Amino acid sequence: MRSAILVFAFAAVAPAWVESVEFPWNACPRQLWERELVWLKNIGVTHVSLPPAAGSEKDGARLADVIQIVRRLDLEADLEGPVPDALMPLTRAHGGPLTEPLAGPVTKLSALDPMAMTKSREAVASGAQALLWTDVEDTIGADGYHAGGVGFDGQERPVTTALRRDALLSLYWSKSFAALHELPGAKMAQVSGIPAGISIRQFAADSGVSVVSVVNNSGAPWTGEVKAGYLAVKRTIALAGVSVPAHDAMWLPVNVPLTAGPLCKDCSAFGNLDHLVYATAELTAMEYENGILAMEFSAPAEGEVVLQLSREPYGPFVAGGRPLAFDWDEHELRAQLKIPAGAGAGHRVRIGLAIEPPDATAFFDSAAVLVIGETNRLPAKFSSEAIAGRSRLRVSPAFASSQEAGKDPIEMTYSVTVPDTAVHGDHAELAIEADGIQMTHTRPQLLRAAGVRFADSIDVHLAANSALPLSPATVPVNQRTGREITVSVRNNAPEIRNFQIEIKAEGLEFSPAKMDISVGASLARDLTFRVFAKDAAPGIHAGEARLSGAASVSEPVRFVVIPQNDAVAYSDGEFSFIESGRYRAAFLPGRWLELVDKENNRNLLPDRGVPYTDGQKVAKPEDLLPLVPQAKR
Repeated sequence: MRSAILVFAFAAVAPAWVESVEFPWNACPRQLWERELVWLKNIGVTHVSLPPAAGSEKDGARLADVIQIVRRLDLEADLEGPVPDALMPLTRAHGGPLTEPLAGPVTKLSALDPMAMTKSREAVASGAQALLWTDVEDTIGADGYHAGGVGFDGQERPVTTALRRDALLSLYWSKSFAALHELPGAKMAQVSGIPAGISIRQFAADSGVSVVSVVNNSGAPWTGEVKAGYLAVKRTIALAGVSVPAHDAMWLPVNVPLTAGPLCKDCSAFGNLDHLVYATAELTAMEYENGILAMEFSAPAEGEVVLQLSREPYGPFVAGGRPLAFDWDEHELRAQLKIPAGAGAGHRVRIGLAIEPPDATAFFDSAAVLVIGETNRLPAKFSSEAIAGRSRLRVSPAFASSQEAGKDPIEMTYSVTVPDTAVHGDHAELAIEADGIQMTHTRPQLLRAAGVRFADSIDVHLAANSALPLSPATVPVNQRTGREITVSVRNNAPEIRNFQIEIKAEGLEFSPAKMDISVGASLARDLTFRVFAKDAAPGIHAGEARLSGAASVSEPVRFVVIPQNDAVAYSDGEFSFIESGRYRAAFLPGRWLELVDKENNRNLLPDRGVPYTDGQKVAKPEDLLPLVPQAKR
């Protein structure tokens, strides 16, 4: 269906805006806190909301630990309740990450809501001051397991697409929200052919910057033409071929200046009249570097962007990773660029247009990873010796850094020291500049030097698509026959490294006792050890894997020794288990989660388990077989 929609004239001021994600630390296993907060930051989330502590000293200490992770990630957080006196040093007034509570009324939105995309955009347009996303994480607590947008195993589910897109949109536009006014749609009623379920609103600042919000609440995709107010010349322009999928939304830019500021990073080389006229896809980033204007969009279908420029770009134009032609109107001084349909659930695509040859250039040879706890050396090359001598490195966060000239006069090597307190999986921002101009930048990931993982560790399946790995890793071992185990060693450094690994556990023997290995750059290598448990008592045996050599890593592990013709009961604090050579049963209070037939790794219980009375004591998991629902036997 196609239609034309007219948007015009001014209205009320849009309020300040905060987009937050509820982080349920009190119902999320502690070992997952860092990983999940890093994920939120990496998708563009800058603010989280934390449930209050239950009141016990232990819960208060756990909450303080979460807030310290938030601080190390340079995020903001608010407490859903009063700030306890013990946490006052972590508030904004004392330089901490805790902000004031979200300004009300707060719009809450579940990530599981099938209409989350349209509801989130309606919240922005409605004048709400804050949007709080809930149900983003899997949780487990006194009331059992609840599915979220991200599983305990770290796998994202499709429902996270709306959050990802909204986080990017807020990251880019939120600094401009307070200056935007709504243009009322009084004339929209005079335009025929507006389909039911389509909502069009335009917001603009006094400077002329504006956006058009197109929300499709219908069950069918919509393609049409939107006529928007182009305030730079006080007239309307047509945005043709706007496509919005069913139950989706688009935020279309109109009259965005190409001057340095929150909407165009490092765009100091453009004239005062240069600007993005409009785009028919959602703009989520724009920056200028090395003579190239780069723009990132969410584009569910092919679109276009039109630029008003004071000079003709010299090219080339690269869109979606391929060189493409663009149209230049020498009379209007406008460049019209195609936006390819984006890839993946968020339809993300990046395009770049070379505006002019840069006076000076600089490039990192390789800077994809910075190793935590080490001084990382990053070679760079420059267009001239003079530029190399005048260059400097900007690092965020402010890690210690230095530079030294290379063997070639146009080379420089930067040394960046990442402290042990950095969070694994986080990113840093590195930029080389000279004479006040940024010539290149990169966003390396911060990673521990190495890691050790036990492939045979037990996972507890809480639902069809959710499994929680035990922490520490827990590996069952037959008392009489022992077993082989697979240990994976990952090298996160950008070069080949040599390690020695040794596994120890009380009462157990391992063959080989130690192993020397080489692991390639940013690769993992699987190793096989034999575990002997003949002289070990049944039950839990705590141990560790020690990695030495190029990195020092100690990874705790537990081995459960199981008698040949008997069973053993054990717990990890959250779950209880009873396990024999053939079966393993897992329990939460009041719920029987699994009865796993280890011969085929098949769970005999329905997804999410069945109710269970804790008083039903059994000696072996085989005793539970008569209780298995008939359909699973």
